[in-house]
Amino acid sequence: MQTKPDYYYIPTAIDRDVVEVIQKQCDKLQLIKSVTLDKELNSSEYELLKYRNSKNSWIHTDNWISGMMKHFVEVANNNVYNYDINQWADKIQYTVYDEKNSHYGWHTDSSKSSFHENYVRKLSISLLLSDSDDYEGGQLQIMLPSNTKMVSFKPPIGTAIIFPSTYRHRVRPVKSGKRVSLVGWYGGPDFR
Repeated sequence: MQTKPDYYYIPTAIDRDVVEVIQKQCDKLQLIKSVTLDKELNSSEYELLKYRNSKNSWIHTDNWISGMMKHFVEVANNNVYNYDINQWADKIQYTVYDEKNSHYGWHTDSSKSSFHENYVRKLSISLLLSDSDDYEGGQLQIMLPSNTKMVSFKPPIGTAIIFPSTYRHRVRPVKSGKRVSLVGWYGGPDFR
């Protein structure tokens, strides 16, 4: 019996020219200091920076960029996961790691949807807008369900990685350069 992969890796063929078009749109967005879910907001600013240090902005789900990302999520879902999903659970996050040691500690993306009261995030997507040569460090790491194996990614520009939102993952500290990605969460009714 063939086992299903724990993550879905898509070399999308999005090249630097397409990324520049995306970047032009995202450059119009105002970046804010990234925060975490409410349970962490009671921490001091120092503790938050130890846990997450990045900047981000938000792209509406009716934007063409989210439509492109939706396609990648649907391909992964059709080929591997077969989850009951049907819409974005939240806006798309444009995330920038451009300071030394900017990072995001271990976390999961599983939470309720901000768009639909009875929906949860089921699949997460990370679409890299930086090439692996643009920054040092900054690997996306995913802890697989057994908690005994971790996979690490520093893929080329335009690569999409899709994985269940319940998986623990992190972005390692960026030592130099700039790491930029688009992150989204596709959802549906609660798991049964």
